[in-house]
Amino acid sequence: MRKVKEISAFDIIGPIMIGPSSSHTAGAVFLGKVARAVLGQMPTKVEINLHGSFAKTAKGHGTDKALIAGLLNLSAHDERIKSSFDLAKEEGLDYQFNSVDLGDVHPNSVQFLLWGEDKEAQVVGASVGGGAIKVNRVQGRKVNFNGDHATLLIFGRNQSGTTNDVTGAFVENKINIAYLRVERLRRQKEVVMVFETDEPIPLRGIKAIRALPWVEWVCQIDKIER
Repeated sequence: MRKVKEISAFDIIGPIMIGPSSSHTAGAVFLGKVARAVLGQMPTKVEINLHGSFAKTAKGHGTDKALIAGLLNLSAHDERIKSSFDLAKEEGLDYQFNSVDLGDVHPNSVQFLLWGEDKEAQVVGASVGGGAIKVNRVQGRKVNFNGDHATLLIFGRNQSGTTNDVTGAFVENKINIAYLRVERLRRQKEVVMVFETDEPIPLRGIKAIRALPWVEWVCQIDKIER
């Protein structure tokens, strides 16, 4: 069972950030940073589908600029957030915003469809208040993480021993696992693993996991610095 997070002064006050809104600005930056991390490179093109409150107030609260700033890997307190559209043009990032209905999700939700030089990615997440985020889907698979820890996502073929295979790599690299979720999908033929850890697993550990015969996709996402 996942531990209930204690409320701190940070949760009440919110992150150090450029305004006007922690949920519509800081949270949006963090979501953009996660989307870029999933792609694993600077995107060349992105379609940003805004849902609910995000769609209605994107321009007024600067959500659109904040999302682009996150994709450019800016921090939530970077003064350049306000000029992120110009920075995106300089970086050759082609972007498009749409208003969509993503269904029964948080009102501050966004779907990223990203393209890089040789990769594609899909990410759905929400800004849930005070700069906190929740990532719900990656590459079409249901996930659940918030960026408070380094996060390792693993998708692959379901077979016996998969969890032991991966936890062994963490033990060998002396990485403490804070939370672990494993789901079996598509009639138990596919496994989705979400590891949240105190530190990111080093590259040698990632390589060892990618070399496992049942693993099809791996992505490590750094802890969000707030």
